[in-house]
Amino acid sequence: MIRDVPQTGIFVEDQEAALDFYTNKLGLELVQDEPYSDGARWITVSPVGSRTRIVLKKAEQDHEKALVGRSDGAPVLTLGTNDVASAYEKLRRLGVRFVGEPYRYPWGLAAILLDQEGSPLLLLQEAEPGER
Repeated sequence: MIRDVPQTGIFVEDQEAALDFYTNKLGLELVQDEPYSDGARWITVSPVGSRTRIVLKKAEQDHEKALVGRSDGAPVLTLGTNDVASAYEKLRRLGVRFVGEPYRYPWGLAAILLDQEGSPLLLLQEAEPGER
């Protein structure tokens, strides 16, 4: 029935700042940037070579604005990497803010970073079979 997750999204106040953060800091590639309504743009980014698209949605409604930079502490998005430690060091040098240092979960190594508006993102290196 469900075969994949081709698209997910995150609400942002400033789409230009979000585009800069996700492409120039995190290294994602711009897939689409098209105007669609009253100053908002349809912006999608993606890890290089991935089919998954992340929509940087302009928060327009009050309930959307309430979600920007806030969560219940849980990450709003998970980004996969092959090496959390080196990604953590590189991103810190680029000025990306982290909640703490990388740590081990039963499912792998991870670190929580904050995007340009304070939304928490999980950077995850999945455990190899047998490491769990």
